Amino acid sequence: MVDESSVPWYEDDKLWEIMEPVMFTEARIAFTPNEVDAIKSLCKIAPDEAVLDLCCGVGRHSLELARRGHKVIGVDRTKLYLEKARKAAAEENLSIEFVLDDMRTFYRKKTFDIVLSMFTSFSYFDDHEEQMLVLRNIYASLRPGGRFIFESMGKEILARIFLRQSWSEWPHGFMLEEREAIENWSKMHNVWTFIERDGTVHRWNVIHWIYSGAEIKEMLESIGFSDVKIFGALDGRAYDNEAERLVVVATK
Repeated sequence: MVDESSVPWYEDDKLWEIMEPVMFTEARIAFTPNEVDAIKSLCKIAPDEAVLDLCCGVGRHSLELARRGHKVIGVDRTKLYLEKARKAAAEENLSIEFVLDDMRTFYRKKTFDIVLSMFTSFSYFDDHEEQMLVLRNIYASLRPGGRFIFESMGKEILARIFLRQSWSEWPHGFMLEEREAIENWSKMHNVWTFIERDGTVHRWNVIHWIYSGAEIKEMLESIGFSDVKIFGALDGRAYDNEAERLVVVATK
């Protein structure tokens, strides 16, 4: 068994390599245009507005926004993902700047009209102040009137659907996920065990913060964001007991 514990889980390139087919399935990629339709409607994105796709992964949102004529910059810390994103952009002759950087250090002052944080790409760091640093970077990067859209799994939803264990099968192996709410439901401790087809076993301790709608709203307002709206999905439904995701749109 390979115990991947020499670096924090979010800095482990092996994790992101193995998880790529799990996170970026064909179905999820195929659904991206629908997500972008919803994002554009929810944030009222104008054709000439510039977009930062923060933690862009393989660039599925960046590519779709560029296809629609938007100026897009994608930022991620995983070199493998950015290489794939750049290749896809080149194949379609799309002009996208992809930047290898950490969300704790990346910002471009008053450059963007929209910042995206999609698919639970926030809340990774041990220290709460590091999450606040990311939000301050986002705020600094936005022009006045710019909007930040955040999409994740809210604490209330996690409590409703919580499963202590689950198995899944993938073309390249099998995955066991074990979950435990810790520190008074402020964090989720996940143990991810992935068994490759050749029998190689990888195990990661994945600990991340989980936020309620009220908590993320308070965090954003403390940074200076105004008009913070909470939704239960990208389609703009209410954040109630039937919410599917925690979606937040905040204005600078």
